[in-house]
Amino acid sequence: MKYEVARLRKQLIMKKIALIALLAVAASLLAQDKKPGSSFVLNLDYARFRYDAQNGYLEVYYAFYPHLLTYATAEGSLHAGVMLSTKIINNATKTMVVNQRVRLPVVVKDTSSASFRHPFTTQAGYALPFGEYTLEVVAADSLNSSRRDSVSLTLDIQPYSETLSISDLELSSRVQPSDKKDDPFFKNSLEVVPNPTLVFGVATYPVVFNYAELYNLSPTATYTVKTQIVAPDGKTMKESSKSRKYGATNSVEAGMINVTSTMPGRYIYRLSLLDETAAELARSEKTFYVYNPHLKPPAAAAASTFQNAPLAGLTAAELDEEFRKARYLAVKEEIKFYAQIESESGKREFLSKFWTAIEAGRGDFPPMKRSEYLRRAETASQSYSSLGKAGWRSDRGRVFILYGEPDQIERFPSDIGAKPYQVWGYNSIEKGVEFIFVDRLGNGDYQLVHSNKRGELQDESWRRYLL
Repeated sequence: MKYEVARLRKQLIMKKIALIALLAVAASLLAQDKKPGSSFVLNLDYARFRYDAQNGYLEVYYAFYPHLLTYATAEGSLHAGVMLSTKIINNATKTMVVNQRVRLPVVVKDTSSASFRHPFTTQAGYALPFGEYTLEVVAADSLNSSRRDSVSLTLDIQPYSETLSISDLELSSRVQPSDKKDDPFFKNSLEVVPNPTLVFGVATYPVVFNYAELYNLSPTATYTVKTQIVAPDGKTMKESSKSRKYGATNSVEAGMINVTSTMPGRYIYRLSLLDETAAELARSEKTFYVYNPHLKPPAAAAASTFQNAPLAGLTAAELDEEFRKARYLAVKEEIKFYAQIESESGKREFLSKFWTAIEAGRGDFPPMKRSEYLRRAETASQSYSSLGKAGWRSDRGRVFILYGEPDQIERFPSDIGAKPYQVWGYNSIEKGVEFIFVDRLGNGDYQLVHSNKRGELQDESWRRYLL
């Protein structure tokens, strides 16, 4: 099958957005609106491909969990949606080359079906001149805009070398032959459905499919294609190899690995091309995650024993509420994992291991006991609530929970032409840091506008918010 590098795209700058509509077939309908029990989550991934002599091609993949949306009843079905905003800024020229906003509708007839727990997926594609860009994506529950999530990252669009090379890996939930050229997931005679959650396992997608494009092959050469799953310590957990003669200068490589027997955790999916002497010619790899609740690492039992006592009496709803409050310390992958856990015992096991990791200390945060974190969350709820918004969800509440009681607070009341604001100081963090909060809406909810703390919002021109 001949492969064309300069793929025929329907549009040069923006590819048609694809939405896998979630339409259940069961006849039972819910009579009332449905509100989600956990936080809204945006899942995002991307892959870069060769396009032409001046441009690269960026595909952005999005996924959302149906059970984390707010639904309204209409015409016998439950209706929801996601407001999705994508911006791409050229970092050299400071110009916005993509500014797209769309609403993705979701219709559900049966919330008890397995598909209700699986993410629905969209993708968009952009031809971009070579350079460095910032990708900013904001997604919100269309029926409750306060429920939102965002991702901002920097990426390079660079020309491929004249030697043999491999594009970014696209890890997918399905790759299969197709002749449906109108399918937005169609490319190079394949239907490639991405999995932006990058979470695989028995509960979601037991097989990891991969898609990659190969450039500057020797049509007469025989290559060894090696696919590996590699643990963080460098140990190869699974591996498969095959010999292949592509017969073309450019081609595609699609493969799969079953991960139902792989221990839960973070891994690297690696695709390598080797010559006849087993020397590696090119490599592409991507981090992904395995969630197999039926498999428990040897250390899991000890962790469960350590934490299960304080968690034993909590209901599923109380466990959900605790993790919502703990999200300030959770990484994206943990949020994705938790969103897929349905059983009460599974949630309890997850939180057990989560708090064990937190109490040991990780990242930029020192060790913190579960009891202390929850005490701070309760104090924040009592001190920083406003207009029905729980105090632990406010900016001041978050800072208090993460960093504790400030060493000093300067309060500046409203003045003619100026809004009230507060400056919190912490003397023992990074040799002294400040957090500046402004009551921008005049409702008592002070929003963080600037901090000199590493990793926090920084805006030296924050005083404009006082006007």
